[in-house]
Amino acid sequence: MNSQIQFLKNNPKYIFLIDGLGAILSGVLLFFVLPLYADLLGMPIDTLYTLSILPFVYAVYSLLCYFLNPFQWKFYLRVIAIANFFYCTFTMFYLVMNLDQTTTLCEIYFVLEMLVVVSLASFEWKLTND
Repeated sequence: MNSQIQFLKNNPKYIFLIDGLGAILSGVLLFFVLPLYADLLGMPIDTLYTLSILPFVYAVYSLLCYFLNPFQWKFYLRVIAIANFFYCTFTMFYLVMNLDQTTTLCEIYFVLEMLVVVSLASFEWKLTND
């Protein structure tokens, strides 16, 4: 783990690439894939579309940081880490608001997604403090 942290500290633009690609995956799943299974999930389609907005915005931000490779990368990484924590809060809010109609499968999907995003955000935050 220390070697990966050291690699990313020496090459911080790659954490932005990881974040950006992950955000694209989340956005595509929320906007294109999960609506196909809305009946199976119980989450309203318009809520899935709403939840897809932030990942696409975050993907643009992270990929811009990857390509521009800013000198003060720690500041930009803190921004996306905080944004990722906010996304999890936003997702949790929508999940709780729709809890009466969501299925166990939907709840498992969103909890797992939030665990992945919180783990990434925590890792990003750790990189900015080392």
